[in-house]
Amino acid sequence: MWYGDVDLGEQLRTMTVTATSPDGAIRATVTGENRLELRFQPRTYQWYDDHGLARELTALGTTTWVAWTRQRAEVTRLSLGQSRGEAEQSQRRDGDPRHDRFIEALRRLECDGVSRDRSIHLRLAGATRWQVEIADGTARNTPERTFVEQAVSAVDSVIQDRSMKMALLRAEHFDIGVPSSWLDRVRSLRFRY
Repeated sequence: MWYGDVDLGEQLRTMTVTATSPDGAIRATVTGENRLELRFQPRTYQWYDDHGLARELTALGTTTWVAWTRQRAEVTRLSLGQSRGEAEQSQRRDGDPRHDRFIEALRRLECDGVSRDRSIHLRLAGATRWQVEIADGTARNTPERTFVEQAVSAVDSVIQDRSMKMALLRAEHFDIGVPSSWLDRVRSLRFRY
């Protein structure tokens, strides 16, 4: 496909990434608009306990996030007509201390999300490490469909937290037009980003 024929924004919105949990029983599909579809293989959800389900979802979250990030970078590279070498070179900002500080802050960034019913807690640490915690009894007492809805709401929550913190992080390290008084206010609230 020739990527120059379609607007980059449209390409990013229409991209899709699918990943599978280590045990092969859970599949996640994410679109470029950060819409998640989570599916269990038939008759598998009922066999999970909270700890095992959290472990599988932690690995699935990390795998899916890395695949989504790589796909987004690849779509961008192709849209710009860059070779892989050119794309890697454009990512390097040798000698730019603002960029170096931004990358270090990004590595320390922690984003949190919680499901609407508060049974599922997510944490995205750095740029790639997911952690899923499921409240005791959730897998046993929650029907599969309801669990999936709650898991999707937790992912939406962590993505919203990340989007907000990334905007603040960019504003902190680069001049993107956010008034310094706003940043000072955020700092005074001891908001972590």
